[in-house]
Amino acid sequence: MKKNIMYLAAFISLVFAACNPLKDEINNIKPVAENRTLTIASTTLYATADAANTGIAAMLNTNYPHLTNGYKANVTYSFKTNTIKPADSVFANIQYTVTTNDYTDAAAAVGNGTFKTYSVAQAAAFLEWKYPQAITPAYKLVLLTYQFFQSNATPSAGVTVTDAFLLLPNGWQKIYLVLPAQYAALGRGINNGFTSADVANLPAYFNTLLKSDPSIVAPKVGDVRYVTYKYMQSGTIMHQKVYALSYDITGNWVPSLTLAFLKKDSKWIPDPTIYYTLVRADYNTIGGSTAGTAAGRGNLAQFGSFDVTGGANNWTEAQIADGLIVILNVKYPNAPVDPGVSYKVTYALFRGATPTGTKSFIKTATGFVIAPEN
Repeated sequence: MKKNIMYLAAFISLVFAACNPLKDEINNIKPVAENRTLTIASTTLYATADAANTGIAAMLNTNYPHLTNGYKANVTYSFKTNTIKPADSVFANIQYTVTTNDYTDAAAAVGNGTFKTYSVAQAAAFLEWKYPQAITPAYKLVLLTYQFFQSNATPSAGVTVTDAFLLLPNGWQKIYLVLPAQYAALGRGINNGFTSADVANLPAYFNTLLKSDPSIVAPKVGDVRYVTYKYMQSGTIMHQKVYALSYDITGNWVPSLTLAFLKKDSKWIPDPTIYYTLVRADYNTIGGSTAGTAAGRGNLAQFGSFDVTGGANNWTEAQIADGLIVILNVKYPNAPVDPGVSYKVTYALFRGATPTGTKSFIKTATGFVIAPEN
């Protein structure tokens, strides 16, 4: 009997050892990824982005010296003034109308072929052709008049439009232009411009315009919009000014911006990430390289986007990365070896609802490679 009890006890122990649900749960526990990004709202006002970079970095070094290298911080702050100073703001100096010859001369860079029309992206590519970022002052502002074409929305000959473009650190970008009808709605339709009497009300004016504009769909917290407007310094002197607003958690466009910082070499510094968005000529460059497949390269050069639909022209993620590295080597041939500097590249996709993609790279001793995930 005693022997039977011992056998039974041994059997029960074996069962629990072989099927211990608590042990299974413990084994299945995965370490939680550490959040290495701070989100901070600064109460200090800054006159310029440069002043904000200096002041916020000092604040982070004082308040967060214990955080290790690799930590990031996104800090939102308000400007003392939200006016972004263009390289030239005199109204008469910043206007340009695309000529018939321009459509032909810039066609290779813009990708409009023989058509005398542009999409918004092509208009931005034209400005990069005419005013290359490498040799053009930052924050150059252009009011560009051109023939705009959009499939199923405009006649084949396009419609004449005037759009505002600003040269930002990541290239030429279309920004928000206050139109005559909007000046009129705000009681400024006689001169189609604002004066010194309007300065205090500009944030409220622009918040109303942006919130009521049907073209601004589903903005996200932290999104930034640059609004350009005519400012009458006197009866004869007019400037085209630029005002920056961010979308906040209350659903309003407010006068604040967010800067990114990085803990590197035991100090907080402005995030050195370099942002670049492919222009039309870049797709032609990749099309002439060895990245991807011959069919994919031909399609890319023809349409200016990476086909990721799975067909004969498909690009895999690795092939897209190879193509982007081709451009990084062309645009940044002398980039130093520094794994702490990320190159964030945005590119066009042919994939229905997701028109763009973004990949980050770093420069190593062997060249550009995909940046490791944090």
